[in-house]
Amino acid sequence: MKLFNANSSGKISVPILVLIVLLSVSVLLVIVTQFKGVHLSLEDYFGVQIKKLELLSRMQINLFKSVEAEKMAVTADTDESSKTFADQSLQKSDALERDRQELGLLIKKDPTEREIDLLKEFDRFWVEFRSIDRELLEFAVKNTNLKAAQLSFTKGREAVKKFEAAMEEAIALPSGKEDLQREGLICKALVAGIKIHDLHAPHIAAVNDEQMDNIEKEIKQNEAVIARALARLTPPIPEKERAALQKAKAAYDELSKVTAQVLDLSRQNTNIKSFELSLGRKRKITAQCDEILKSLEEAVRSRSFKATR
Repeated sequence: MKLFNANSSGKISVPILVLIVLLSVSVLLVIVTQFKGVHLSLEDYFGVQIKKLELLSRMQINLFKSVEAEKMAVTADTDESSKTFADQSLQKSDALERDRQELGLLIKKDPTEREIDLLKEFDRFWVEFRSIDRELLEFAVKNTNLKAAQLSFTKGREAVKKFEAAMEEAIALPSGKEDLQREGLICKALVAGIKIHDLHAPHIAAVNDEQMDNIEKEIKQNEAVIARALARLTPPIPEKERAALQKAKAAYDELSKVTAQVLDLSRQNTNIKSFELSLGRKRKITAQCDEILKSLEEAVRSRSFKATR
């Protein structure tokens, strides 16, 4: 059976020839549409699509590995472990950045408007992601709130106990008819010293300068109480009481020094700031980056599927 009619000379008739030309043009248009702007063989085309999918898969994995290490750095309880996790987080981000650059080259080699737009959108959020990361991890490894707490719970606690012991020793010594007044001053000073130490914790936990300012104002008020009490207890007193008050002054000086260090570390607030960044801006940017990567993967898979139909 003949597929087409030919005249007696064996030549194809004009209508059949036109049909063949139209079919050829249609096939060519399909190919041009699918591979517009691409100078790749079909084999190379599929190789590029597969490579894109591999890169996108790795980018998504490294995105979340970077975030996971970052959160470990934020919650770590030592400088060493914070630094270790921070380095791991940056390494995963660097790996993602290398894949991002390679993906950009592949998209340029085989461009579609959808993939170009999505990559540009990802790049915009990725720049912000890395900027937040640098700031966040720099805060995390300093651990100033943690250091302030450790200082307060160790040296601060020791200083206030010494102050308390010295003041109790002074109050136990008899000194004549002015005992009640003297005891009152000692008790006020003792309570003020304990209050100062107790105020370390809320200052360390404070999230903004206004809260810290109010706590520091209260600390200064208690310091003034101690200064007035010690000044009024200084006039000529028995030698034993003088020795007890000297111990109290030395302990209070130590408490004041520790308090100043605690407030300085707490003011930097690096642990609080890293937590806020991690749970706030960083979480949102991560979700946006992940969503775009998934859209890019869908766009690449869609092209690969169409090409096989």
